[in-house]
Amino acid sequence: MRARVTRPYERPYRDPIAAPAGAVVVPDFERPTDIDGWAWCTGPDGRAGWTPLAWLVQDGGTWRLARDYDAGELTVAVGETLELGVYESGFWWAVNGRGEAGWVPAGHVDASPDR
Repeated sequence: MRARVTRPYERPYRDPIAAPAGAVVVPDFERPTDIDGWAWCTGPDGRAGWTPLAWLVQDGGTWRLARDYDAGELTVAVGETLELGVYESGFWWAVNGRGEAGWVPAGHVDASPDR
């Protein structure tokens, strides 16, 4: 699905968590956020970032990623066209015209079919 950027967005972290399904992560459920459905997690290589709660599974006392995950966010400008992929808890995984991919807040794009 295609969408047009309606509000600019600057990615806040340059090298956040990225790990394959099954990787052990350490969530910090105490870290405050105003966005429901996300937890701050540190991955096996020490990189950290916001991770969808729905993509975490508990295995005994250990937390793992249920699927491959990359917390990279995408810097976008008004008027830019994006190809949208997965939607999760207020964010779209998007690819811009240069082939760069990352998460973009849903409130920054118009994904309506009649736009």
